[in-house]
Amino acid sequence: MQKLEIEPTKTTLGISFDPNKHLLEFYGKSYPTNPVTFFQPLINWVEKYLLFYPSENTKLLFRMEYFNTSSSTFLYKMLEMFDVHHQKFSNVEIIFECSDKEDDVIDSWKSLLEDLDLPCEIKIQEL
Repeated sequence: MQKLEIEPTKTTLGISFDPNKHLLEFYGKSYPTNPVTFFQPLINWVEKYLLFYPSENTKLLFRMEYFNTSSSTFLYKMLEMFDVHHQKFSNVEIIFECSDKEDDVIDSWKSLLEDLDLPCEIKIQEL
């Protein structure tokens, strides 16, 4: 399985999905004009990853400054896939990093995880 790398833009996240390290990184801001076009390849990649590496410990690292409602819908889809996977294998770790000035983002993130049973560590960095 190939590594997936996407450079961040003004409106889309940077992505680094490394199947060999079992590390999926999301960073930057997310408010794409066409969220389906941006997120569907990510969802497809995650589906394949979970099939190829079902029992590997996987870390998801989110360093996000902002994400809008349409992005949260697709992020939730991906997190939901990992939630189902985690229920079977207990091998998913999520870390959400942000600055202490991003209270709205932290609240949105907590709301996103509310209905999921995924272990998540929130790291807040003081600026």
